[in-house]
Amino acid sequence: MSKYNPIHLNRIHTLLLLCFIMGVPTWVMAQNGQQDPLWWQQQSLRLQQNGMLILGSWAGLNLLTGGLGYARTDGSRSYFHQMNAAWNTVNAGIAYFGYKGTLTNTSVTSAEILNDMNRFDTILLVNAGLDVLYISGGAWLAYRGYKLGKERWKGYGQSIILQGSFLMAFDLLLYASHSKLSKQLTSLQGTYLSWNWSLQPPQIHHPWIDHTYTMATSWSETFGHSLPVLQIQLLF
Repeated sequence: MSKYNPIHLNRIHTLLLLCFIMGVPTWVMAQNGQQDPLWWQQQSLRLQQNGMLILGSWAGLNLLTGGLGYARTDGSRSYFHQMNAAWNTVNAGIAYFGYKGTLTNTSVTSAEILNDMNRFDTILLVNAGLDVLYISGGAWLAYRGYKLGKERWKGYGQSIILQGSFLMAFDLLLYASHSKLSKQLTSLQGTYLSWNWSLQPPQIHHPWIDHTYTMATSWSETFGHSLPVLQIQLLF
């Protein structure tokens, strides 16, 4: 039976130890990544960007089909395509400036990030309420068009119903996804406990202890002006 060379065993142990030392920080960072507010901000901005890309794609599709349909059809169908194209010029602008806004976000603190996320949720809910008005207004306009025989009203009403229905689905689905992030970050913010480290007066008085305490307090006050207060944050 062959015996293992002690030198080889030492090298293997050293290699395993290095792998452990290099791997543990990576594992800890992966576990603690969701505790960093900036991580939640990145998820929020990525979701907003995807939403703006979807809205921009819908706008581009309607601009293309609306322009072609308006040129190739007549009657209420022509007005239907005309309104689709006109409506989505606004959607295209919202998608462009909305996406651009996610690239210039400067919020860095957890309070600012959470405030931005909650504000975006509110905007989506307000938009969903407006979408109900769009659909209702489009239905009324189409009804009046049918009743009075006005092709323009009929086509415009049908288009507004379509656009309002898409926007309602878009806003509610995006809200359902994004609000989960906001609620999770709010939950994390509420479960953080922090303590400030500070030196406490000694309970046992002795000349040597008092002298040491005085030196430590002086050292702490000196660095306290140049360093932030040390905090320990624990997540349960």
